Amino acid sequence: MKSHDFSLFSELYTCYYQVVARILSEAARHPLTRRQMENLARQHGYDESALSIVPRLIQGDWPFFSQDGHPPDTYASVLKNDPFPQPLTGLQKSWLKALAADARFRLFFTDSQLKELEEALWDTPPLYRTTDFSLFDQYGDHDPFSSAMYREHMLVILNAICERHFLSVGYLSRKKKILTHTWLPCRLEYGQRDGKFRLYAMAFGKTGRKRMDVLNVARILSIQKTGRYYPALVDVDHFLDRSLCEKPLVLEVTTKRNALERAMLHFACYQKKVERQEDGKTYRCTIYYDKRWETELLVQVLSFGPVVKVLGPKPFLDRIRERVGNQALPMGRKGDSYYDKSDLF
Repeated sequence: MKSHDFSLFSELYTCYYQVVARILSEAARHPLTRRQMENLARQHGYDESALSIVPRLIQGDWPFFSQDGHPPDTYASVLKNDPFPQPLTGLQKSWLKALAADARFRLFFTDSQLKELEEALWDTPPLYRTTDFSLFDQYGDHDPFSSAMYREHMLVILNAICERHFLSVGYLSRKKKILTHTWLPCRLEYGQRDGKFRLYAMAFGKTGRKRMDVLNVARILSIQKTGRYYPALVDVDHFLDRSLCEKPLVLEVTTKRNALERAMLHFACYQKKVERQEDGKTYRCTIYYDKRWETELLVQVLSFGPVVKVLGPKPFLDRIRERVGNQALPMGRKGDSYYDKSDLF
């Protein structure tokens, strides 16, 4: 391959690299059809991975496959060996060292695990420091990530999600009332703009009816294991689908400036469907979202600028126009569309 053909590998071991490696490994055992390649791409990548990767593989832009001597419409790997092992590069170690200094990163590891990582990277300089960044589009009252109690609560929650056991939780509600209830933790979600972790937890009513509550982890005052376990996996999306807007957000995303890949990463936490348009230069992205997070989604869409166009629905379009118009007004003027964070929880 010529040097300009290595655009896929501008960053070592990225998601696309992993997807291609998976396809090559499978194709080394038996020839693959295009549909099989697409299924592997979706399974190990993003929704748009099949649209971006598979055509370049079968058309020969990335000459890893051959059809010679194989059944029609199938492709076999031309590599004689499996993709090579993937040791960490100096850049990756440096990146890990920088991540390890982030208080949010430390929430997901025990003291012994963090110590082991620090020992492995003791002579590696961090790629960056948190003081190198000045964040202007986020709230300052984020969760207390460095708090010992907060970290202890997070570790208990993570264990409960993995092991499916119920927790007795003392919780400070939005109305400043202390509630004590038993929940089954199911999923954690992080809000980049407000800097808060939200916990999706299932509760059972007296009649046995199930509901999915959303808790702000920072408002948890106490947390204890109950010794009770739930026998099956909880389909969180099934519960969340009930709160999705009837009319999803529809975007037109161009291929300029890696817009599609950035959009898929940015909107990874939403249910979505991506379709390539006939012109080959744009994609139609349909996003299904919870009404409670509409303002946060609106701000995320605006951050893309002209590479993303909102096609509908009309109420969302109206809010976009209002928000853009209000950017020229002083904060707090009539018509300002900034929202009260307390509405989120």
